[in-house]
Amino acid sequence: MKGIMFFLSFITFLLVSVSLANGQDVQYLGKIADREAGIVRLSGQDYEVSEGSEIPGVGTVKQITDTHLILRQALSEQEKEELVVQGAAVYDVLEIHIPLQNLRVVTVP
Repeated sequence: MKGIMFFLSFITFLLVSVSLANGQDVQYLGKIADREAGIVRLSGQDYEVSEGSEIPGVGTVKQITDTHLILRQALSEQEKEELVVQGAAVYDVLEIHIPLQNLRVVTVP
């Protein structure tokens, strides 16, 4: 059982490392009320996205929820070859979950 947990933790670490190395700084600011769209902040600029929207250098929007944004990042054959040369984990499609960035200030007593 410990071996399986270690293996899953290792794979998760590799996938997160690859996604952080390849991706830009993206924050999910929330879903737009009464619409199937959301707001993301990419390198300091806010953008409206919907399912199927392409975020350059990050991926394609797969799903927008109240709590997180799900992106898909597919690699080209050249990108896969570069990962092999680097000794990194190679994948066809990576699913990235970006949690909602809560911008409200919460006071602590």
